[in-house]
Amino acid sequence: MGLTVTTVGLEKKANQLELKKHAATIHCSNALSLLQRKISNALLYHSYKELLTKEEHEITIKQLCNLISYSGNNHAAIKDALKGLISTVIEWNVVNDTTGAEDWTASSIIASVSLQGPLCYFAYSPRMKQLLHSPSMFGKINLYIQSRFKSSYGLALYENCIRYRGLPYTKWFDMQTFRKLMGVPSDNYVIFRDFKRRVLDKSIEEVNTYSDLLVDVEFTREKRQVTKIRFALKERPKKNRLGLLSEEVSDEEKISDLREKLIRQFGLSPRQVENILTQYDEKFIAEKITVVEASKNYQSGKIKNCAAYLRSALKNDYQHPKPSTDALKLKKYEENQMHYNLKELKRIAEEIEESYMTYREKTIDEAINVLNPTEYEEFMQSFQQYASTSIKTILKLQRKKYSATTILKSPQIKGLLRQFALQKLTVLNNTLVTLEKHLETFSESYRNAWYQLKLFESHDLKRRSVGL
Repeated sequence: MGLTVTTVGLEKKANQLELKKHAATIHCSNALSLLQRKISNALLYHSYKELLTKEEHEITIKQLCNLISYSGNNHAAIKDALKGLISTVIEWNVVNDTTGAEDWTASSIIASVSLQGPLCYFAYSPRMKQLLHSPSMFGKINLYIQSRFKSSYGLALYENCIRYRGLPYTKWFDMQTFRKLMGVPSDNYVIFRDFKRRVLDKSIEEVNTYSDLLVDVEFTREKRQVTKIRFALKERPKKNRLGLLSEEVSDEEKISDLREKLIRQFGLSPRQVENILTQYDEKFIAEKITVVEASKNYQSGKIKNCAAYLRSALKNDYQHPKPSTDALKLKKYEENQMHYNLKELKRIAEEIEESYMTYREKTIDEAINVLNPTEYEEFMQSFQQYASTSIKTILKLQRKKYSATTILKSPQIKGLLRQFALQKLTVLNNTLVTLEKHLETFSESYRNAWYQLKLFESHDLKRRSVGL
C-alpha cells in the first residue's frame, strides 16, 4: 500500500490507522473515560478529510467499533459514551508551547449525535472544526495502539507524550496543569504519594507496555514538594513495536493476542488455551482459525460450539476448499475487471468533484469581489470576528509564513472565508448550483459513471453495515 499523506494531515501505512491530532486538543483539560477518549479519536480520524466541507458526518456502529477494537455487544455503552462527549466541555490550549502561558477556549467535544439503525450521525461545533483543521501542530495517535490501553490515564499520558516524539524529553509541566491534562479531578489523590501510585505509575506502565514509546518520569522539587514533572522519551525498538506490520511484532505479543482471541472469540478456557499452545505451533493455530472463520457454517452462525469446532479443525487439519482451475481463472478475471472498472469510475468522480470545487470557489470569490466598498468592509470586519481564533492560531503557528496583511492567502482562512460567505451572502443561494446540477454540464458517459459509483458505494455501505 505504501505511504500516503492526505491534504488534511492523515497518514496511512500498511496495517496502520494514524490520526494527526492537533496539539491543542492533546494538551486539554478534560475528564474522559477510556471509552470516550477512544471514541473521540476514532470519530475525528473518520471525519478529518471532510471536516470543513460537511456539517454532519456519518459512520456505521460496526465501523466505529472496529476503529476502537470494541468487540462487545453492549451498544448501550457506546450510546452513553457518545452522550458523554456532547455533555463534556473541554478546555483547549491549557499549555501554550510558545509562551508557556494558559490560553483558554472551551467547547463540547462533539456538538450533536444521532443513532439511526446501524448508522451514527455526528457533528462538531464551528470553533472545534476551526482548531482541528489546522495541521501545523500535531501528535500522531495510532488507533491500533490506543485500542490496547486499559485506562483513561494511560491513554492520556500517551497522547501528551506523543506530541514530543523525536525529542529526548517532554516539556516541564507544573503539577496542577499536569493533573488537568491527565483528567484527574482536583479533589482526587491530593496527596502526591497517592497520585503517583494510583495514576502516574500505572499510566507509565501502560505506555511502556502497550505503545511504541518508552517513557521515564523526572521531577522538580521545591521544599521537598514535587512542583514540576517531565518525561524522558525513547522509541521502542521496531521489532517490539505494536501497531506495525505483523512480522515486526514480538513473538510474545503475537502469542498474547492469540490467547486473547481463543478465549474471547472461541470460548476456550485458559487451561484449554495452554494445552492447545503446547500441542500446536502458533502459525498452525492461526491458519486453522482462518479456515474456521471462512467456513459457511461459522459465518451463518450454525456452529453452536465454536471451541469444539476449532479443536476438531486443529486435530483433523481442516483445509480451505480448493476451487477448480477454471473457477480460479474466472474469479481472477472478474476481480481484475471490477478493480479496473471501479478505478476508472473513481477517476471520473474525482474529476467531476474537482471541477465542482473549482466552480464553487470561483463563484463564491466573485460574489465577495462584486460587493461595493462599504459592503465589502462590513463583510470583512464580520469575518475577522468570526474567524478570529483561527487567524490568531495560524499567525502564531505560521508567523514566518503569514502576517496580518497576508493571512487571507492561508488555505485554511480562504476556506473559512468561503464558508462564511455562504452563510452571509444571500445572493449565493440563487447563483450557486448544487453538485447534481453541475453534473448536467458533463457528458452522458460521465454522468452514468458518477451514478454507477454512487450506487456501488451505497450497496457496499449496506453490505458492510450488516457485516457481510
